[in-house]
Amino acid sequence: MTAKECQFDEASVQAIMHWAETVQLPKEIVLSESEHIYDTSLYVRANINDIKQHYPDEFYNPAITRLYRLKEFVEGAAG
Repeated sequence: MTAKECQFDEASVQAIMHWAETVQLPKEIVLSESEHIYDTSLYVRANINDIKQHYPDEFYNPAITRLYRLKEFVEGAAG
């Protein structure tokens, strides 16, 4: 997923945060060779805290992008 595919408007950001807070996630996920998430609940909480504290500061867009990548991975694995 590229940054261009992510939506950073307020409604989209709220939707991705809602998804991350409500989806059933495995405890551990390997997104890529260099991204091994050992505690998905902590990962989600940390990214959401950054978003809530700093949105719409574009410097923190990677936190939003990480949630989109997590969703893409989880839905791809389920599909």
